[in-house]
Amino acid sequence: MPLALNKSGRKARNSYTRSSAPTKKEGRRRERRSGGGLLGFFKKLRAFSGLKSLAAVVVLLGGLGLILAGVCYSSLWLYSKATTSDFFTTRHVDVTGNVRLSRDMVLQYAGIHEGDNSLAVSIGNVERNLRQTPWVEEASVKRLLPDRFVIRLKERLPTFWVHKDGVLYYANTRGDIIAPVESKNFLSLPTLSVEPGAEDDVPYLMRLIKSMQSGVLPVEIGAVSSVTVSPGKGIEIYLEDRELRLSIATDDWDGNLSRLSLTMGDLARRHELRNVREIRSVNGNVWVLLNQPA
Repeated sequence: MPLALNKSGRKARNSYTRSSAPTKKEGRRRERRSGGGLLGFFKKLRAFSGLKSLAAVVVLLGGLGLILAGVCYSSLWLYSKATTSDFFTTRHVDVTGNVRLSRDMVLQYAGIHEGDNSLAVSIGNVERNLRQTPWVEEASVKRLLPDRFVIRLKERLPTFWVHKDGVLYYANTRGDIIAPVESKNFLSLPTLSVEPGAEDDVPYLMRLIKSMQSGVLPVEIGAVSSVTVSPGKGIEIYLEDRELRLSIATDDWDGNLSRLSLTMGDLARRHELRNVREIRSVNGNVWVLLNQPA
């Protein structure tokens, strides 16, 4: 086809090309009329694919739910079989650390009995039961499958007797009540009394016991009949077999204790301790009171 040249000298456009090739606007209009062309097709395809994916997810979740339900049912079935099987019957219970409590008492407090299914026993409940008893300070329980338990205890050790509301109790070195004194767990101990106004001196009881155990104070704890915490005399000890009273003021505990010990040692070497009825260590001095002559 011949080209038409204009007079201005500019290059002529190809009239065939202009009439046959649509412009961008015309292309967009045609795409809209035809439903979006390839873009619309891909959108529809993507939407269709999304529905199939959703259906696949639903089917997958349903399958997983069935699998989980099967696993839960199998676990419950296995647990039921295990907790009724003779293979896990409790045959041995080892108890260590018990001093005041007998083995039978420990098992009674713990709630464990030979013949029980070991898997059906709650370790947490057993330890909680033991700690709630008055004599047990710490408790740990270990299960050894298929048929054994190990119970380790740390008991509260009594040091004194304490009278309260007409009842005699065991008490520790701080004077805290443990349990009533009974015939089945009888233990002879010194009687503790705390006079009104002397409550702040109660912590010195532990230091007194340690000084006797270490030998700093030359007195055996088994020879002590009573201990009194007094606002006037401090800590007072009575030795019934010797009819001797010892008192240590708490304002200078270490110094008063040392002076009392030296005095007792000196009197014992001179064989004069038998004639003494009271020794007081207070304010940097030691007072020795002799028995009255018959």
